[in-house]
Amino acid sequence: MIFSQENIVDPFPSLAEQRENAPVSWHDDLKAWVVLDYRDISSALKNPSFSSNRVTEYLAKARGTDLESVYEILSLLMLQRDEPDHSRLRNLVHFAFKKAAVETYEARIREMAQELLSPARKSGEMDFVSDFAVPLPIMVISEIVGIPQEDRGKVKRLCDGFSVVALNFYAHITDEQLSYGRDCIEEFKSYLKHQADLRHQSSETDLLSYLVHAEEDGEKLSFDEIVANTLLLLNAGNETTTCLLANGLKSLLKQPEQLARMRQDESLIRLAVEELLRYENPVQFVGRICTEDMEFGGKNLKQGDLVLLVLASAGRDPLEFPEPDQLDISRHPNHHLAFSSGPHLCAGVQLARLEARIGFEEVIRTFSHIELASPDIQYGSNLNLRCPLALPIKTII
Repeated sequence: MIFSQENIVDPFPSLAEQRENAPVSWHDDLKAWVVLDYRDISSALKNPSFSSNRVTEYLAKARGTDLESVYEILSLLMLQRDEPDHSRLRNLVHFAFKKAAVETYEARIREMAQELLSPARKSGEMDFVSDFAVPLPIMVISEIVGIPQEDRGKVKRLCDGFSVVALNFYAHITDEQLSYGRDCIEEFKSYLKHQADLRHQSSETDLLSYLVHAEEDGEKLSFDEIVANTLLLLNAGNETTTCLLANGLKSLLKQPEQLARMRQDESLIRLAVEELLRYENPVQFVGRICTEDMEFGGKNLKQGDLVLLVLASAGRDPLEFPEPDQLDISRHPNHHLAFSSGPHLCAGVQLARLEARIGFEEVIRTFSHIELASPDIQYGSNLNLRCPLALPIKTII
């Protein structure tokens, strides 16, 4: 099975074999079609016949149970909505994101990165995941959203519990993960109710304030929509960027000639970020639901079928990317699908790129030499968000 804990360390050989032999195939264990080739995945992401509403069936089954609140919140994510609801939610959230002026945070992000790297200047060692890749994104998105510093540890914990549910509920999840996700959602709702009430009484300029006050053509966000999409923004600006930074540095350290090229020419860092996204996609797959019977990828799909689009496989498709298993930080063009494509293109794409560029710039400027302290790298249990649990490194300034 391509989605398994055993396969998470290096899924790419298995993905390549299946992509070559059966780029579109039915998997009984997943009760889903699995799509592995770039062309079909790119096509499906733009095709309205593949619905993003993966939650309605689960919500109907959960009515009257203690998991109903989980699926209620999931159903309000713009990621789970089709038109016209998707555009309504996206436009209101985009308004708030634009008003928060993400691009003006560059100096502050750089300051945060330098603060996080400072202890390793003295000690000569750090766990890049827990000391940098985890705290930097949550610090940045919390500041933009308006989460007080003293609450960020709690919010990070709640977001992580929600993320496992949001990314895996339609493919592979345990009852324990669902129950924990429910508890996290309920705790976050109580927390955000207090924060939203404060915004109604003030004129703050953070993202949450703009979400609370956002309005377009008479449409406003309900409180539960604010909860759902604040969780979405906190997660999109948090765990995925952590994965990008952690997997990115790991890949560069395992192919030091590419890291040396980056040091010699920092202008390559923008291209390097795109290549690192392609090479080890943070989000492994996204799901869609067929809205009609159709022929797709040489197979006959039925209305209601679940389709899993494996973005990690698309990034290694040799028909789209020459020498796909080779990391090349100057690769151009690079039409990877790490941020999805079509109507559901990631709303936080510019923030993720900005954080990653600054993060890698500050790392190579701070340390003249970096090496892995251990070749043994363990990964977390979230099968859809592939990220090292730790990345111990040794550094020289």
